[in-house]
Amino acid sequence: MLSIIISISLLLVAKSTDLWVFTPETIFEYGFADPTFAGDEYGQGLICDASNMPLTILSGHDLPTRAFTITAGVSIDEPQRWGGIVGCVQDDADEERGWVLGYNESQFTIGLSTVGADDGNGMMTYLNSGELKYELGKWYYIVATYDGKTLQLYVNGKLANETTEQSGDILYNNESPFVIGGYVDANENHPFDGRLLGVGITSTVTSTQTIENRYKSQASLSLLPAWTNTILGWEVEPFLTWPTTEAMSVTFETTVPTTATIRCVQDNGTGEITMESDETTLHHFRLSKLKTNQKYFYTVQATDAHGEIITSEQLSFRTAPDINDSYTFVAIGDTQSQADVVKRVADLAYMHRPNLVVHAGDLVSTGTVKADWTGHFFPSMQPLISRVPLMPVLGNHEQDAQHYYDYMDLPQPEMYYSFVFGNAEFFMIDGNRELGEDTPQLLWLENALSKSTSVWKFAVLHQPPYTSDADDYGDTYKTTSTRGDTNVQHIIELLEKHGVDICFSGHVHDYERTFPILDEHVVPAKQGGVMYITTAGGGGYLEHFDPTNTWFGHKKANYHHLVYLAIHGKILEFQAIDEYGQLFDVMTIDKTSLKDTIE
Repeated sequence: MLSIIISISLLLVAKSTDLWVFTPETIFEYGFADPTFAGDEYGQGLICDASNMPLTILSGHDLPTRAFTITAGVSIDEPQRWGGIVGCVQDDADEERGWVLGYNESQFTIGLSTVGADDGNGMMTYLNSGELKYELGKWYYIVATYDGKTLQLYVNGKLANETTEQSGDILYNNESPFVIGGYVDANENHPFDGRLLGVGITSTVTSTQTIENRYKSQASLSLLPAWTNTILGWEVEPFLTWPTTEAMSVTFETTVPTTATIRCVQDNGTGEITMESDETTLHHFRLSKLKTNQKYFYTVQATDAHGEIITSEQLSFRTAPDINDSYTFVAIGDTQSQADVVKRVADLAYMHRPNLVVHAGDLVSTGTVKADWTGHFFPSMQPLISRVPLMPVLGNHEQDAQHYYDYMDLPQPEMYYSFVFGNAEFFMIDGNRELGEDTPQLLWLENALSKSTSVWKFAVLHQPPYTSDADDYGDTYKTTSTRGDTNVQHIIELLEKHGVDICFSGHVHDYERTFPILDEHVVPAKQGGVMYITTAGGGGYLEHFDPTNTWFGHKKANYHHLVYLAIHGKILEFQAIDEYGQLFDVMTIDKTSLKDTIE
């Protein structure tokens, strides 16, 4: 039956004694009411993308336990760092189990974890096709074999690579789904984007000669002209991150691999910078040797393999201010849903032309789903982030997914970091990671705070240390509450000790400003009280408050919103503004006389 894999018209799943094979007869059983196929002149194939992939097989795995041959007829439209064709895998932190036939940005791959390489929770070996690289839109016959001792990967009938790092039975995670058309595990979901002719799995090992012969019988497919249904365009339009007084990062993604050029010049026409990148889809440029608090124009241009070109409009940014300069910034959070609301909030922020945007996490609904980034977050945040640098923290909905790290160019180690902006320092904290005593992040935070000499200190994290929320930390209509996230509450002592002025958070979809707090008491800010502001109104569905006020609760609102801050020297002016531009909270802190005024 494997001989039909490369020649069948289309897929989905049919089961024989010990073989999974995809056939046209079963395609409609799995939700494909209106499948789309490529033309005969391009070898046909089911057109796949995030709209119809991955397909999860829910009827039980019945997968090979030791030996296997996995075959696939595929054409790639979009390269991915973690591309998947078929697999049953779990690769999350230290847990590495199962197998996956897939691809990266340029090569085909096979990943495998076995009992022979088990280090206690599994160890994956990812074997790539080495010098045998794929071309977008071309057909390939991919075969992976494993006989209990040797893992091999073939491309178009040729042995591309092999390893003996794995041995013995395959080590599975029983909770992992068996999927076709994607790389899927507990915290990642990367749909296949391309065409599939078929996929097969058997628990026997096919010989090298047989693999070569089967490819030769269908080699005409690989001679067909390349074809994709993807045209050159912006997958993600240019956006800014990591501002300093002399540098700025520009990131963008194209729908197909491109070489790219960025041109940057000061608004007076001096100091032109030109940089180029190698062929890829996701481009990062770090512009350096810029001047402090100066406006720059920039334009990016991308060229694909066929010579087609796309060029951005002329965009602009301002580098970070010096310690004596005035500046403004906005803080938002939880843009994870309701794109229309996110767009209103982002456009409102841009109307104020801030110098900086800080984001308190939950940028997207599901961090492992690329479409949540490319179809929701980035489009909704434009044009704001093309002209104003974005500095985010991880929320729980990001799921610590690779997409976050791929897109965001941030100071190391990225999951938490600090940066100076004008006379302020921002301490960007990952509330999803352990923050208990002697944990790496808490030790980092204490060290970073102790070294800071900035006039203003702001902490930003996703989960709130203090909140008057109704039910995230205990149902306050029925019982008590922890009044905040117990993990992130470990930072409170450090914030108070080192004079942090405001701690921004998200997670609870509302707005709240506490009284200044020190040692679990309300005290004036001039006596060292830290103010906690929940600004989680970027788009997520709104939540409710405890029906009775808390001891620390000051201003509350169930609005989608942003907060806007202006700093000039030792004076901070603060406004909270709803999605329609209505002002609903105002505050001023004046350090010139060690006195604060709150209206």
